Amino acid sequence: MLRARLLLAAGVLMSLAAEAVPNGAAINLDTILRLTFERNADILTAREHVYESQIAFDAAMQSCLPEILRKDTFKKPVAEATVWRRRVELRQKENDILQDAATTYFDWLLALRGEAVARDLLKYEEKLLSRARKLAATERPVQVVVEAIETAVNGRQQYILHTHQQGEAVAAKLAYLIGMNDGIPIPTETLEPISRVDTSVPVEALVQQAQNNGPGVRELQGLIASIQQSIAEACRAQRRCTRTGAPLVCARLQMAQSQLQQAQLSLLSLQRKLRAAVEDAYTAILSGRDQISLASQAIDHAKETYRIMDLRETEESPADRVRNKTYDGVLNSIRQLSQAQSNYLTAVSNYNKAQIRLLLLLGTYTNNCPAQGH
Repeated sequence: MLRARLLLAAGVLMSLAAEAVPNGAAINLDTILRLTFERNADILTAREHVYESQIAFDAAMQSCLPEILRKDTFKKPVAEATVWRRRVELRQKENDILQDAATTYFDWLLALRGEAVARDLLKYEEKLLSRARKLAATERPVQVVVEAIETAVNGRQQYILHTHQQGEAVAAKLAYLIGMNDGIPIPTETLEPISRVDTSVPVEALVQQAQNNGPGVRELQGLIASIQQSIAEACRAQRRCTRTGAPLVCARLQMAQSQLQQAQLSLLSLQRKLRAAVEDAYTAILSGRDQISLASQAIDHAKETYRIMDLRETEESPADRVRNKTYDGVLNSIRQLSQAQSNYLTAVSNYNKAQIRLLLLLGTYTNNCPAQGH
């Protein structure tokens, strides 16, 4: 049954990998996670490693050749332990690559939204520059203001070019992670806060879930059970061979005991890492909500500041604009709005990344996915 599932999974996944994601395909976060899980070359390779080890284990189970005459690869205890180790590697690779894909996706959305915001702010600065130039034609002291606004406009244009290039680079990386053969995907959503994990529950409950179901936990538990069974068999063999001394049997038992200790320590280490990672993601989500709220309020205040200063610039006389440094005030209000927008987008991106980290740590996504190869 297990072998059949592996064969089916391998066939389906190789078929999927052979298909090209259409150029300019519309995608969202769920699509990114699904395509990465199904098509990423490194994940597919890790699944093949599991399949390869399963073949050796099936052969070991069906062989009539005595264990002592077999190569290590086809000895039942070795083959079974190898299957579990490959499963551990697969689950951890799935987790790492899915997280990388989601992080890259949010970086892409951040670049796209940042570029769009910058273009809107550039319009404000260009409008201010046009007005300042008109006044500078009759009021020579205003020329220094024109130069300052020109500097701001040039800086904004440079930022737009840089952000656009960053977006292209991130999109290319994302295409690779999701197994896209050519072209750049098109997002169907913009950068907004997501909600994938219920953080109203106590953090300890989330830690417990991660330590029970997180990436690699079940597989390490399977490895431990396999080694324990191997130890039991070695003990029976040792009792049968006590009269002959049987150094190989004794060595097998001692090696199995050492491997058990290693696996148990690996599980303990993993569970501690999961605790630290869950607590980090949990606090990042809670803090992120507050940061998003504050940043949103800052945007509202910055927009109102700009509105008031822009209105003053149109209502004041040329002399008052120079005396009150109104142009400087308008330019500064645009800078404040730019910073507020940047803080908001960064907070949303970090919040979303923490949501996905926690989702994957809990095993909620990968445990429920089909075609895992085991």
